[in-house]
Amino acid sequence: MKIALFIPCLVNQMMPDVGIATLEVLEKLGHQVILPEGQTCCGQPMTNSGCFDEAKNTTLKLLNAFKHVECDAIVCPAASCLVAAKENFHKFDNSPSAQIVIDKLYELTEFLHDIAPIKQFNHPVPSKVSLQMSCHGIRMLSLATPSESMGRQFNKVEAVLSAIDALEIVYPDPRDECCGFGGTFAVDEGAVSAKMGKDKAQAHAATGAEYVVGFDPSCLLHLDGMIRRQQLPITTRHIAQILNSAL
Repeated sequence: MKIALFIPCLVNQMMPDVGIATLEVLEKLGHQVILPEGQTCCGQPMTNSGCFDEAKNTTLKLLNAFKHVECDAIVCPAASCLVAAKENFHKFDNSPSAQIVIDKLYELTEFLHDIAPIKQFNHPVPSKVSLQMSCHGIRMLSLATPSESMGRQFNKVEAVLSAIDALEIVYPDPRDECCGFGGTFAVDEGAVSAKMGKDKAQAHAATGAEYVVGFDPSCLLHLDGMIRRQQLPITTRHIAQILNSAL
């Protein structure tokens, strides 16, 4: 497949290794990958704060970067940014060309589970990982059944990772409680956000896992700070980095 990468500004500026790992995973799987020029912020920080007018130009610039790009899918390694892009594209542009872009948008895990499953992994990853089931991914992209739901149980993240030999998957307790980042919530409610992050980091460390593994770089960035500040015996990895090691 021909895939256009959507690399959010947080990944580009603060976690470039996640973008590189995403590219390498997709190329190892045989996909043709392109990076459309002109990408910018999805507008999430502004819309989270109610600044919709200020977000419009930025959002439309991002949308226009993907309009008329020839590709089969647009893949993003950040669930919250993908959700914001979908919502903001809908809000600011109801044209058929915008809908074409929206229909092609996939979070990386979603793409590898629903659209182009990985047929086999080439290398074992002998590690114990604690999954960070971030809010936007499970509650707005349906990557897994949230704990408050009594419906059919599924977990696309675990399904993708479980095929890797020697990888042990565990969860913190509670397994899908918010890490406290929440975009601008971490700025507006810093003390609450920090306490939630500390608790979540400790819960991950208590599993005895080597890595916290997640699909949302913003949550991983928040947890990484809490882990280092508390000197906990665990580090963070994006799911793309684990998959890249196994391919």
